[in-house]
Amino acid sequence: IHVVYLAAIAGSAAGVLVVDRRFRLGVLGTRLALAIGLTLPAFLVLDAVGATRGWFGSDPALSIALLPFGVSFEEPFLLAFLVLLSVVLWRGVARLGGEG
Repeated sequence: IHVVYLAAIAGSAAGVLVVDRRFRLGVLGTRLALAIGLTLPAFLVLDAVGATRGWFGSDPALSIALLPFGVSFEEPFLLAFLVLLSVVLWRGVARLGGEG
């Protein structure tokens, strides 16, 4: 049951990539890598601070493993997915608005 959440994130990312490909948004590439590379560490630091201070935490029974500072193993994958989703939405809205 521990891999269900990770599989759901992977399946959702695959679906977003299908949308990207279907509408030829061109999200994959250096722009996406840069967005993930800049946001993922920043949000992981915020997660670590929040978990350390007790603001939120991950249940070890529901996670594959806990990373240092109590951040769940799945968290980086979720954050990367959210960046992917945001970039695809941004490109899609820009295209609808005539910018792309």
